[in-house]
Parts: sequence; structure tokens; C-alpha cells
Amino acid sequence: MTKTLKKRFVIFTMAAVTSLLVFIVLAINGLNWVMLERQSNMVMETLVNADGSFHKMDFNRPPPFARPLDMDKMRSSRFFIVRSDASGSIIDVNTDQISSIDNETAKHYALKVLQSGKEFGRVDNYKFSVKQMGPNRLTFFMDISEQNESFYMVLFASSVIAALCWLILFIIVILLSGRVIRPVLASMEKQKQFITNAGHEMKTPLAIIQSNNDAMALIHGENKYNGHIRAQTKRLNGLMSNLLTLAKLDEEIPLPTELVNVSEVIKELLPVYQDTASTRQLPFCIQIEPGVTVQANKDSLQQMLVLLLDNAVKYTPENGTIHLSLSKRGRHIQIIEENTCNPSHEADPERLFERFYREDSARTQSTDSSGYGIGLSAARAICENFGGKLTAEYPSANRIRFTATLLYHEA
Repeated sequence: MTKTLKKRFVIFTMAAVTSLLVFIVLAINGLNWVMLERQSNMVMETLVNADGSFHKMDFNRPPPFARPLDMDKMRSSRFFIVRSDASGSIIDVNTDQISSIDNETAKHYALKVLQSGKEFGRVDNYKFSVKQMGPNRLTFFMDISEQNESFYMVLFASSVIAALCWLILFIIVILLSGRVIRPVLASMEKQKQFITNAGHEMKTPLAIIQSNNDAMALIHGENKYNGHIRAQTKRLNGLMSNLLTLAKLDEEIPLPTELVNVSEVIKELLPVYQDTASTRQLPFCIQIEPGVTVQANKDSLQQMLVLLLDNAVKYTPENGTIHLSLSKRGRHIQIIEENTCNPSHEADPERLFERFYREDSARTQSTDSSGYGIGLSAARAICENFGGKLTAEYPSANRIRFTATLLYHEA
């Protein structure tokens, strides 16, 4: 339990830390990208408005939320201009402000923009903008490789810092996890100790009540009061057994395992429940694949199956049906128990696995077979103890399905 709680605490804490760091990195780089885009758009706009001539550029209008432009900034920018006529023929190319582009390459980019039909956008590492000049058009290309490099440098630096912060926090969380969960562990340990002690202390009084009840039935004859006492004693014995099972599984003490033939185990358990279902006129459909084996503790596996079958027989209403199947699915086996249920069931089937939870329709204890709402919790704990998974779902409004998935082991 200590390892499980520590693991969950570390996972949840680091998930929150990871989400926060990812948000910070995205926010920083998103804002950086917006500012870089705004700056490059301002340079391009100034360049287009001045037709590429430095003496026509106007720097009197300060840009909002951006660094003001000046002549030094404009002269440091790298751009080239291509003039074309209405038919798309290249008239002139100006590459004075860039040395890495020759006339042929500039013409190639201009034709690519002309074919795209766009007035502005990006092509490779250049941002372009088209301006109509009478019958001709000027296509401005501005090198934004420095903008991209600046963005990726900030992205890399922020990601490295975030990763280092994550690693440091991960180490701190691991070191402090024991101290944080210590009060929780102490509380849980007291609870488990109480359940274990109470369970063992109640066994003797219940056995005495049962034996005295049987003796009274022999002396004075069987009556309804004897039946009620016997039924309630049986229910309390079942409750104590399930509570002790949960307490034992919570201690995470590994149980001895063996190769268990699940098909044979189910066949051994079925007759009792088939007879009970028959007395209530409940059709019991069985589909058992032979030779299905798992590595598990046989007694615990039997208890899980008993809890599922007992739950089905108890809570299937009149004129309902019960279906049990066992099959091998790849590297896993599936035990599926499906039965008719009350249409006004709990919307969330996961609540059925909560300890001491029972639906309102089951809380009246109108029958001797009513449970305490702990059987399914014990069944799930047993299944998970062997690395399996027990889930519940409603395939239809009046049907409930329990699926136990365990790892298959070949005999």
C-alpha cells in the first residue's frame, strides 16, 4: 500500500507540474512568436509602403505593442524585389539588400508566388507581399530566417529550463512523498487493523448465535424466526469474510499462485447458482471455452467468481436472464457476466465498486439475499491483485455487464 500511495502521489503531482510547465512553455513561445510576427509584419509594411526605397520610409507613427522601427533596423533587413508585368513576365529584379539570392533564384520565387495567386504569405524562409503598381506589380520578399532562428532558440531554451525544473521537482516530490502520505498511511493502517480485529472478534459471537439458533430449531421446531436469524447470521458472516479479504488485499502481501484452469473452476461452481436461478425461473446461459488457464491463486479466483455469480443471482429481477461466458482473447482471457437489471439503475456503473455502496432499490433489504454492497469491491480487488481488470457497463437500459480481464497463461 505504501508503494501504491507513493506512486499515485508522485504521478498526480507530476501530472499537475507537467501541465503547468507545458502551459508556461507554450505561453512564452506563443507570445514570442506573436511579437516576432508583429515585428516582421511592420518591417514588411514599411518596406511595401515605401516601394523598397529607404528615403520614402516613414518612422513617425509609433507601432502599438512593438519595438519602434528606425533606419538602422530597416537597412539591416534582408530583402529583394521583383517587378513583373500584367502577363507575369519578369521586368526587373533588385537584390541589392541580399547577397544570398541571385537573379535567377529571385525570378523563381516570383513565379512561384504568381502561380499561387496569393497577395501575401510565406515561401521557404521568406515572407512575401505583392503590391500593384499600375499595370505592373511589385513582389517583395523579406528574409525571416533570423526570426525563425530567434524563435527556435527561445523554444529550445525554455524547453530545456522546463525539463530541468521538471526533473528537480520530480526528485523533490519523490523525497517528500513519504512524509506527505505518512498521515494517510497511519489512518489507513488503523482502519485496516480495526476491520481485521472486528472481523475476528465477531466470528465467535456469530458462530455461537448460529449454533444456539440451530439447537433451538431442533428442540422447539423450525419457525420463521429461526430462518431470519440464520439468514442474517449468514449475511454477517459473508460481510466479515469480504471485509477481511479486502483488508488482506490492501496489505499487498503477494498470494501464492499456480496455473489455474478457469474453465474447470467455473464448471465446479456453476451447479449451485444454476439451481438457485432455476428455482426463480431465471434462464442461465453458459458459454465456457475449454482449457482456459491463468496464473493466479485458485481460492481467490474462486471467491471472485462466487461474488460475481452471487451478485447476478441476487439482483436479477423476475423474468430476467443471466449470461456467463469465458473466452480467450489474444494474450488475455475474458470472464463476462451479464444479467437483467432494474432500468432505474445508477447512471455511473463505476459506483457499484465503491465499498458499502448499494443502489436505492437494494437498500431496503426486502429479501434475505440482500447484500451490504461490498462484494463487487472485493471482486475488483481480487482481480487487480493478479494484474487483471474488472469493469462494469450497461449495454442497454435493462442490462448490466461485468467483464473481468486477466492475462492468459498457456498450460
